[in-house]
Amino acid sequence: MGQKPSSGARWGRVLYVDVGSGEVREEPLDLKAANDFLGGRGLGAYYLFKLLPPGTDPLSPENPMIFTSGPLTGTGAPGGARAAVVTKSPQTGLYLFCITGGLLGPAIKTSGFDVIILNGRSERPVYVEVAHGTAKLRPAEHLWGLDTQATQEFIREELPSGELAMTCIGPAGEHMIPYACMLNERRALGRGGAGAVMGSKNVKALVVRKGKDAAPLADAKVFKETVRDINEQLRANPFTSGPLKMHGSMSTVAVTLNSGMMPADNWQRAATPDEASGLLGATLRDKFLVKDAPCGEPCPSRCTKVTVVREGPYAGAMSEGPEYETAYALGSSCGIFDLAPIIAADRLCDMLGMDTISVGVTIAFAMECFQKGLLTLEDTGGLDLSFGNADSVLQLIHDAAYLTGFGARIARGTRALAEEIGQGSEVFAMHAKGMEVGGYDPRGAKGMALVYACGPRGGCHHAGGYTVTAELTNPAVDRFADSGKAPITLGSRNRRAGGSDSAGTCAFLSNGMSDDSLAQLIAAATGQEFGPADIYLTGERVNTLERVINVREGLRAVDDVLPRRLCEEALTEGPLAGQTVDFDLMRAEFYQASGLDPVTTLPTTETRARLGLEWVAEDPLVAEILKQGAQ
Repeated sequence: MGQKPSSGARWGRVLYVDVGSGEVREEPLDLKAANDFLGGRGLGAYYLFKLLPPGTDPLSPENPMIFTSGPLTGTGAPGGARAAVVTKSPQTGLYLFCITGGLLGPAIKTSGFDVIILNGRSERPVYVEVAHGTAKLRPAEHLWGLDTQATQEFIREELPSGELAMTCIGPAGEHMIPYACMLNERRALGRGGAGAVMGSKNVKALVVRKGKDAAPLADAKVFKETVRDINEQLRANPFTSGPLKMHGSMSTVAVTLNSGMMPADNWQRAATPDEASGLLGATLRDKFLVKDAPCGEPCPSRCTKVTVVREGPYAGAMSEGPEYETAYALGSSCGIFDLAPIIAADRLCDMLGMDTISVGVTIAFAMECFQKGLLTLEDTGGLDLSFGNADSVLQLIHDAAYLTGFGARIARGTRALAEEIGQGSEVFAMHAKGMEVGGYDPRGAKGMALVYACGPRGGCHHAGGYTVTAELTNPAVDRFADSGKAPITLGSRNRRAGGSDSAGTCAFLSNGMSDDSLAQLIAAATGQEFGPADIYLTGERVNTLERVINVREGLRAVDDVLPRRLCEEALTEGPLAGQTVDFDLMRAEFYQASGLDPVTTLPTTETRARLGLEWVAEDPLVAEILKQGAQ
């Protein structure tokens, strides 16, 4: 293509595409921002802060979709196949980022652009093709209504020459379901409703034609040597070369079962090892595995498990998964302990373009309402919503995507459904900020309470940190203690944001890399002076800017809360019996450790100065909130 990169592993170019007017323009990359935020999630947050008018309706033409790669994406770094999309979530009304593997990230890396931004709304369905240093809109009326796999197949037939990567929506995105996702190959840009944002723009897909070369590395020799060292670390690491390689994220089932932390029946109890043996990673491998696969190359762990149901009523269902969170949300949380219907449900969600966690947890909530008599057969259109009814789960997934029957109410998500039903159901509505929570009961690993309640995108189990490993394996950490969990949460949160999501590499593999080696890899790619401490500093800067975006969108301390069940109800059996979360204490410690003002929850003057974020106070609305907090 002939472009010369302006710095290591970056092209220095941003592509803007207005899908309404068809205007395509290019601007220089803000290189200081690229150095401060690396790429991926962090750079996307920077551009969202700059481009998103406060208070914008997430489904309006003014809400941008910002696609980015990281400096390690497409470089040969282990797990270096990550792309990010950043936008405003229609599910939460707050900041949203999503990360995916597959072909998309490396293709963006060779496109000649570091950032691709879609804005506006097309009058008719289109898809966006990025190729040869520009973009064009192609008609997509004939693709509207197709599932995600058929969409990709037909686009590849239309654009046969060269290597293509794409991400697309299915019917759920077309109908703007608040938790609709996008699919590239069989990988999801999964949570928070990015698919609905794409659907609101009348865009069926973003297609990126792979270029000849990625932006060159700043120091290819050191980079290659560091990759060799890291591969040795990953081979020696007991997780990346053991459970992750053997069972993928389904290795987590054994951990949560044995610790009493795998929720069942909408978090009314914990799943037991006896009833849930059918969900174990070993069961998946023995009965359902087709092959181990990477979500991008190079990958020594190949943690993706392609599965098929070979017999019974769900025979023929095939999925690239399920992941642990899907087995929890569409499995144990709904009282289902058989992988066959879970694989079928996972596949259906992928075809329709729908987040498995949100739809599963919403169905589980409806099941408890049905159990308690708050919903009847008349309300559900005759569907039996008893826990364990897998056929009803599959029906509701389909109906939610097409807004038909009781599925139209499931499509609204747990928070909205609880507000509609009322009658005390809000207590057991398992969401934070409108996003359904992941499958780790924080009554058994208290740090996860901060992850869910104070994370940047709502009830996500990893965006705001991941404390389970430290709390379950470090003998110096009391997993049942409420106090003292902020440093663990912040350390894991910042390392992920800086060393994985913004750098452009896999979070699982990144955890198997030493800080020294990971920092050296980033330095060799970018040419920046970048040491181990910079991983955490960059991650803190990213998380802090995400907090500023959310506060500007209306977030306050009263919104940093857990589902009430976790604070008010204790389990009566199992390892977590008698435990609840003292979240007021935990939140106060978190704000102090994060350098956030407890009133506004914005970063203090000292925090902004330390992170080089003084400029956020120049935003008029941020300045006004800071002024109010000082009064």
